[in-house]
Amino acid sequence: MEPQLPRVSMYADLSCPFAYVAHGRWRRIREEFRGRVELVHKCLALEYVNRQATPKVATEIELAVLVRDEPGLPYAPWMSPDGEWPVTIWPAFEAVKCAERQGISLADDLAWAIRVAFFAEGRCISMRHELLELACRTGLDCGRFESDFDSGIAKRLVVDEAREGWERLKVAGSPTFVLPSGEQFASPGLPELDVDEVSGRAAVTAAAGCAGEECLHRYRVIFAAAA
Repeated sequence: MEPQLPRVSMYADLSCPFAYVAHGRWRRIREEFRGRVELVHKCLALEYVNRQATPKVATEIELAVLVRDEPGLPYAPWMSPDGEWPVTIWPAFEAVKCAERQGISLADDLAWAIRVAFFAEGRCISMRHELLELACRTGLDCGRFESDFDSGIAKRLVVDEAREGWERLKVAGSPTFVLPSGEQFASPGLPELDVDEVSGRAAVTAAAGCAGEECLHRYRVIFAAAA
């Protein structure tokens, strides 16, 4: 059996625009770290602490601002009926953990496919049929994934991960990268925004401090430290 690679844990919500950008940056440098370090997705459900569904207006405002500096990031404004906006993200978290049973890299692929489906394709990622279609398209063993997903085998795991992130590790928010050493990096290379849902605008209260390749370099430093 080959030794396990060092793992960086990404505590994040699958419906969080900031996590979408962070994950996209990891995907751009992933091949550089293949065979050196792995990214493990951890459920940091915002609805666990907020006690509400992902707010549609605030999410759309945040994403529209964030994608300005990420022109290659798949994105489209939500064009589906408002009634199809996902009321919960828990099933999507479970799907990623089911994929993880088939491989860390496959779980990363599915997490990315889920984010793209939500932020660029306007798909309701809380629906079973959407998650099954994404899993099969990602290259997972469809039969095994469906069996695991329908069994609820990951239900307790995602709740435990949310509790671990928010209550034990006390991460600052989504996304937070946690190294094997325990060192945390919250929202690296991402701005802080103050959203006004009435005006539909967001003010940058703290700049990202980087742009383009400089931001990617920050991610390289994080993963190199783990490797």
